[in-house]
Amino acid sequence: MKTLYVLYDGKCEICRRLRVWLGQQIAYVPLAFIPLQAPDLERRFPGIRELHPEEELLVISDEGELWQGARAWITCLWALKEYREWSQRLAHPALLPFSRRACALISENRHALSGWFERHSTIEVGEKLAALSEPCKSTGYCRPV
Repeated sequence: MKTLYVLYDGKCEICRRLRVWLGQQIAYVPLAFIPLQAPDLERRFPGIRELHPEEELLVISDEGELWQGARAWITCLWALKEYREWSQRLAHPALLPFSRRACALISENRHALSGWFERHSTIEVGEKLAALSEPCKSTGYCRPV
């Protein structure tokens, strides 16, 4: 496998930001990003619309393997040097149902999430996410944002 093609919604802010983040990572397997709005999408991937790529992330290898939803995200992480170990954890049978549910929730709500991302800079988003993992001094639990 030499390349993974990541099909994403070029009109979705969260999709565009995740595409940028993925593209900035060091990869074992290069990721090629193709917006669903590309005029040659159906020519490059005949029958792709039948898989409803507008509903969930879709990843296709240069060898023709295909992943959708949580497995697509896990495949993207697997391609990245810093996240391969995480991909293996998330693909484990104990965590795969959680991975599927988390991806489904994000996919189902991505337009609402995109609105929030459009109103906040990448730095603000990073600060909010970092704050989620700051433990409360008295309890040791993560504090709400």
